Amino acid sequence: MTGSLKSIRIIKDFPKKGIAFYDISTILSNPKVFNNVVDLMSEEVVKLNASTVVGIDSRGFIFASAVAYKLKKKLIMIRKKGKLPGKTYATSYKLEYGSNQLEIQSDMIKGSDKVVIIDDIFATSGTIRASMKLINKTKAKIKGIVVLLELSFLNGRSKIKPKLISLNKVNT
Repeated sequence: MTGSLKSIRIIKDFPKKGIAFYDISTILSNPKVFNNVVDLMSEEVVKLNASTVVGIDSRGFIFASAVAYKLKKKLIMIRKKGKLPGKTYATSYKLEYGSNQLEIQSDMIKGSDKVVIIDDIFATSGTIRASMKLINKTKAKIKGIVVLLELSFLNGRSKIKPKLISLNKVNT
């Protein structure tokens, strides 16, 4: 645990009734906590021996870009459909409260890349599984997944195979 869990604000009934939204804005607005999170994520990326950091649209970009900068690693974005130029791979996925599509630029990752996916919140695994599907199309090797917070009561971990490293967990 990083102590960052108590820094996350929970907003009930957002974006719709029945959903508890874990707001990371409170972490980003506190330089000490944000730096601590980036340092801890960076340590995990080093342990996984990754050459490439992949950030997921949009809040995953914040942490992934900071980690890639700190470690001098290649940064790749996975974005919502229609946001990336050039040739892309695309896939659809379901969220806790809807569905969406993600894309990755097909020429940005090479088969020799060792990838760590970084995101803010890991819930049901839909976004991560879609991201893994996109990375697999590039033939790169997924070394692991690093997230700020895992909502373990949603059992998303059971639906993925790569190593999942969560800095914080919410069990209920």
